[in-house]
Amino acid sequence: MKRVGIKEVAERAGVSWKTVSNVMNNRPVVHPETRARVLQAVEELGYTPNLIGRQLRQGSTRAIALVVPDLHNPYFGVLAQTLEHAAKQRGYTISIEISGGTVDIEQHYLHGWHGRLFDGLIFSPSAVTAEAIAKRTDPTPLVLLGERIISTDVPHVAIDNVASSVDLVRHLVEGGRRRIAFLGADSTGGISTGSQRFEGYKAALRFAGLPYDAALVAATNSWFRQDGYDLAQQILATPGVDAIVCANDLLAVGALAAARDLGRQVPSDLALVGWDNIDEVSYTSPGLTSVAPDLPALAEAALDSVLGELAGEVVIPHRLVERESSAPAVRA
Repeated sequence: MKRVGIKEVAERAGVSWKTVSNVMNNRPVVHPETRARVLQAVEELGYTPNLIGRQLRQGSTRAIALVVPDLHNPYFGVLAQTLEHAAKQRGYTISIEISGGTVDIEQHYLHGWHGRLFDGLIFSPSAVTAEAIAKRTDPTPLVLLGERIISTDVPHVAIDNVASSVDLVRHLVEGGRRRIAFLGADSTGGISTGSQRFEGYKAALRFAGLPYDAALVAATNSWFRQDGYDLAQQILATPGVDAIVCANDLLAVGALAAARDLGRQVPSDLALVGWDNIDEVSYTSPGLTSVAPDLPALAEAALDSVLGELAGEVVIPHRLVERESSAPAVRA
């Protein structure tokens, strides 16, 4: 079967081959409508840049791409550094690629349209769909991080979000908390880190014999400090809330600021907990309890998976780091 070339894509999209090249290399000179038309033609024709021949001529690149949505979240920065250290021990380098959480850029890496050569792709998806991954033809080995997309055909590395959420809620219940809110549920209804942590929260409430109250849940797919601040203000308007489970540490940091501005005392009448154990939560006042993923284990598992030594889903360990923010409730 004849390989589809760049000229065929250009003809299908009604543009020049140079425009197709600009789109494939993600250059910002193409009008968004034209870019969308080219990408549609690429998908319809099953076009992939001819990088395989170049790679065979040049040999292994000894480079692995780590594609993350952003580096504003300290978790991704520490993950990148941990991966870089682990890869260096194996004679590989890590190229940190920022997708911005946009479909176009994530597809460039997913389908090999970026025009660069890597021996593997460690990918934390934010916008692409499971269907896009199923249609992938780029032969570069791929491993997925997190729970945004779970595919039976692609290796996947993550912590057990349901179990870690149960651990957090159990800890709060044992500390005397009874009106426990959740901040960061997935608003799309799909499978995600937020949805799995939310499922663990609900399961733990059932185990503890506590009622589920939808008024104590705030959904968002944006997990930054300002989101935590705004949503905690909303949650804390509900009477009797004595604890908030935040779906990551940045939300918890924002929630802590909201509690302070509302005159709530942490931890005497409000507990706060989160995930990722970023450095910041050790220096807040009070320090924030957090689920700490075993990042060295995650890095090793991701590298083993992308280099073909592991297959399927790998669940890495986690531990609960208890700090002052989740101390037992003070009852009058």
